[in-house]
Amino acid sequence: MKMIHTPYSRQQAGHYSPGVLSQGTLYISGQLPRNPETQVIPEGMEAQTHQVLQNLNMVLEAAGLSRTSVVSVRIYLTHVQHWDVVNALYSQFFGEHKPARAVITVPELHYGCLIELEAVAEQGE
Repeated sequence: MKMIHTPYSRQQAGHYSPGVLSQGTLYISGQLPRNPETQVIPEGMEAQTHQVLQNLNMVLEAAGLSRTSVVSVRIYLTHVQHWDVVNALYSQFFGEHKPARAVITVPELHYGCLIELEAVAEQGE
């Protein structure tokens, strides 16, 4: 088992690793839309979705993987009406690659975020 860290992950307050690589599978912790350089959470669903996807990509790259390595994604939203915005940006991010996905609405997320995303990816076949 290998803990995956990004350049900024050692600054986080929580007791977790951004990713854990175990037997060829990368388990990516919930990613909030916090900019890792500035610690700022952007306003609005579009900006938060962009940021959470950038954070996901950062963990994938730290593990030596890419977007096409993603097997499944769980997206947590505080409001289902944000679905169209999230789906459009998610589709743009993944392109032709279509991992399994669940979208779950929740009453609230940490720091007042509108979105959180967790994923599972795998190393080559």
